[in-house]
Amino acid sequence: MGGGGEQIVRNRYTENLTTKTMKHTTITTMAALLLGCTGLYAQGGAATVAYTKPAGFVTHTLKAGKLNLIGLTLHSPIAISGSFDTVSGTTLTDNDVNFTSVLDPNKTYILEIIENAAGSPANPSPVGMILEIAPGSWESHTLTTSDNLASFGLAGETTPGANNGAKYQLRAAKTLRDVFGANNEAGLQEGASVSADIVWISKSNGNDYDKYYYHPGGTFPVVVSEGWKELSGADAPAEIPIIYTDSVFVERRGTTDLPLVVTGSVVTQSVVVPVPGKYTFISSVFPVGSTLANSSLESSMQKGSSGSADLLWIPKDTEDFNEKISFDKYYYHPGGTFPVVVSPGWKLLGGDLSVDVSDTPLKSGMIIERRADQPYNAKITPPVHYGNL
Repeated sequence: MGGGGEQIVRNRYTENLTTKTMKHTTITTMAALLLGCTGLYAQGGAATVAYTKPAGFVTHTLKAGKLNLIGLTLHSPIAISGSFDTVSGTTLTDNDVNFTSVLDPNKTYILEIIENAAGSPANPSPVGMILEIAPGSWESHTLTTSDNLASFGLAGETTPGANNGAKYQLRAAKTLRDVFGANNEAGLQEGASVSADIVWISKSNGNDYDKYYYHPGGTFPVVVSEGWKELSGADAPAEIPIIYTDSVFVERRGTTDLPLVVTGSVVTQSVVVPVPGKYTFISSVFPVGSTLANSSLESSMQKGSSGSADLLWIPKDTEDFNEKISFDKYYYHPGGTFPVVVSPGWKLLGGDLSVDVSDTPLKSGMIIERRADQPYNAKITPPVHYGNL
């Protein structure tokens, strides 16, 4: 499963995508997000969800003795929304916001491109792209990005004062401590590195994982302070961001299943995920209602037969007793007449080609196996009712 040495680089977009308009800068609080009330059901079997519009909680089940693949489907609230006055390479400017005074200098933020500037071409388009904004990447009215979004068509105002530049949102990336608790409020099994539950979080280059566990503290055979540790035993950094398009492994060594409750806000717009390597571990992004059919993944993933199409690995609800984790694999067949008639649609690898499985629910954590020759961007769209949230 590991990727065979192929590199997966986060925030390195390789193709294109869509568009819209407006100018208004707001700093949104959680109180505003909690107004209204809508109830929804769980994403994909092993989770339950309830939230106000558009915030709430989701419960993931961490299975005992298993390697659990989960993604974040509820997120930090929007800290800033606005539009860019100018876009110059990797420098983005919004003169209505002082990022230094608003953003926490110790946190990583996620930049979301919501609409492009008025009159921008539909292709290429940066709409739906997200980028990590690391501490130190902002000053006064400017953000500095790792990618040149201007090359993807991102644009500022058509004329000064027109207020029609590309629209964006910034939200803090959730962290290890946000999700599992600063003091392990999630209840993971504590202990030494050989006995504690292990959380695997993708490295910033996407090519490997950093692993963390919670130590209860002790004095024998050596003094160990209580807290989150790296696998080496060193104290974990204070801020360990989890980018919400990534999925996270939780290696559950405890002997009972454990519910993991994650709170946050709902993302309601399409998101673009880079697929640069052979294996890309992704989140479904949205907490409920996503299926193969409404995800739009078939518009990005390579179509073909079972031997040539890109595969989407979705964790099984029922695990093999002897396996740490197992998957069903799906691909999109474009249809054909030879050697047998096959209708277009999503198919189960190894399944009956006459059966369309488009209504299969997505799970919070999944894997794209890229068979396409070139890297690409995968666009994940929300269910249609998210437009009313």
